[in-house]
Amino acid sequence: MDDTTGKKILVIDDEVYIRDSVIGFLEDFGFEVIEAENGKIGLEKFANDQPDLIVCDLRMPEIDGLEVLAHVTQKNKNIPIIIVSGVGNISDTVEALRLGAWDYIIKPIQDMNVLSHAVNKAFERKHFIEEKAGYQRELERANKELNLSLEALELTKDQLVQSAKMAALGELVAGVAHEINTPVGVGVTAASFLDGKTREFHKMYKAGELKRSELENYITTVEEVSNSILINMERAAELISSFKQVAVDQSSKNRRRFNLKEYMDEILLSLRPRYKKSSHVVQVTCEPNIELNSFPGAFSQILSNLIMNSLVHGFKALENRAIDIDITCKEGQVIFVYRDNGHGMDQQQREKIFDPFFTTMRGKGGTGLGMSIVFNLVTQTLKGNIKLETEVGQGVTFTMTFPRHWDDT
Repeated sequence: MDDTTGKKILVIDDEVYIRDSVIGFLEDFGFEVIEAENGKIGLEKFANDQPDLIVCDLRMPEIDGLEVLAHVTQKNKNIPIIIVSGVGNISDTVEALRLGAWDYIIKPIQDMNVLSHAVNKAFERKHFIEEKAGYQRELERANKELNLSLEALELTKDQLVQSAKMAALGELVAGVAHEINTPVGVGVTAASFLDGKTREFHKMYKAGELKRSELENYITTVEEVSNSILINMERAAELISSFKQVAVDQSSKNRRRFNLKEYMDEILLSLRPRYKKSSHVVQVTCEPNIELNSFPGAFSQILSNLIMNSLVHGFKALENRAIDIDITCKEGQVIFVYRDNGHGMDQQQREKIFDPFFTTMRGKGGTGLGMSIVFNLVTQTLKGNIKLETEVGQGVTFTMTFPRHWDDT
């Protein structure tokens, strides 16, 4: 037999000579053997001594082998039980196996090697069961740890995505604030100049020294300065209006109806401070009558991330920089094509571009979340799809297709 060190076997049989022969055979192989002359005592010894295997007769007074079998398997179905019986009834064999017997041997046992084989196989099976259970517990533990790690990663990812959105919104605020300073500053300067001229005019008027030429000069000045103030205040109001709508949309997930061409113009106006100082040309071709029932904030974030991806990665060290946006509508689907004439991408970059945290600027401020956000917004929020075409030195083309009207179902 295999290694028997420390293995304990309980033998239950009401026939002494059978019990003794089985016990002697098992002890010769180094097993520790416990004996019981009937089922009642056998169950007591099972509870007290916790054997590793049970060899049990079928027909016994008080409690028979089937009752012992049912009780043991109810307590611990992983304890091997070998039934040894002189009753060759097939129905008893079937019932014993149904109740959980691991093997069934007919006595008298003519060849003890049959018992040896049954015991060996039972311990092998028990070892495999315990090993499997150990693997299962280890797998469940590892799976639990993995789930916790995934939850933590998702939480971290959500926080980073939110931080990226807030950072983009912060850049939008800073850029628009800087842009607004110019018309507001001109307006304040013009108003101050007009205030000074008005004070001089009023002083001459009260002193009775006002001449016709001075009146005409004042009227001309008022017309010019007031026109300058009006133009600059309208410019500031336009910037503020565009920024307000884009900022509200970026920070919310609300759905509404909007004209895509007008909204694209507002987005580009709010993004203009980011690219106006360089030689970038942004050309938009969009049908003027495309009305959407969708999420404008998603469009704002998509376009913002695409443009920033071009500025930071695609156009690095390039002089002639162009972005073309072509938007059409066909059979209820919006086809949104974004192109730039930048450096393009190699195969590895192309395959990983939408992966979270993938960036070619690790350690230089790149989070690797911009294009992942674009992918999720297109596929999840807008319920569409996105395709990338690019080669090294050939720029990029992102083709996005999504429903014109977002459906709750």
